[in-house]
Amino acid sequence: NKYYAALKCDESASNEEIKRQYRRLVTEYHPDKIESKGLPEEFIKFASDKFREIQEAYDSIRKERGF
Repeated sequence: NKYYAALKCDESASNEEIKRQYRRLVTEYHPDKIESKGLPEEFIKFASDKFREIQEAYDSIRKERGF
């Protein structure tokens, strides 16, 4: 499942594990955090796209599992 792959976990992960992984990835790829590191514009765009992908995956999994 592409949503689980985006969160770098598998379908057997507990809801808590998914939440923990989501928070870790969001912190890692947050556009403001990337921008504050002074990284190139291409990386900021990549991080923004990845951030949106992570949020979409988490929302879909939450709806699917009902948490």
